[in-house]
Amino acid sequence: MINNQIAPGNLEIIRSFLNTWDIPNETRKPREHLNSKEDIKNFISENFNDIKFFGELEDVLQFRKDIRISLETNNVDKLTKWLTSYPINVSILDIDNIQYNAIKKHNFFSEVLIIIVKNISSNQWKRLKACPDCKWVFYDNSRNGSKRWCGMYASEPKGRSCGTIAKVQRYRKKNKSSSKV
Repeated sequence: MINNQIAPGNLEIIRSFLNTWDIPNETRKPREHLNSKEDIKNFISENFNDIKFFGELEDVLQFRKDIRISLETNNVDKLTKWLTSYPINVSILDIDNIQYNAIKKHNFFSEVLIIIVKNISSNQWKRLKACPDCKWVFYDNSRNGSKRWCGMYASEPKGRSCGTIAKVQRYRKKNKSSSKV
């Protein structure tokens, strides 16, 4: 994990959850880290208090996929579908204290949705991004929030320098087409 990509607060849980599916630099083949209910239970116990997992592995994988789609397309339709199944109540206690609670049973899905809704309302969600090349989810902590790639330099074992690779490819393509003229 690249330290400058860690998301603030509970948003880091979402980033970690989304990165339980990745494309390793070595193989460039998608790899799943949630292969069993036990894997999900371990993820939940590492990241949440008082939550027990109920449900099916396929539901969790679809949930993660829908969150990724929402993140990559800036479209909340997939999230709205999940909020219909796991609705959230918003309580305004005072101007600086807004609470979000599951209307139905408190569970993994509702807890993740609460974190997402909180971060959408605080404008942090738009800084969580997926690299267009390797799909690694990172937090954009740049001043203007315009970061596109997971990294420009392969400075760590997981570093792929997707931004540099894309720039080189674009440069080569441009020069190849201009040399034909």
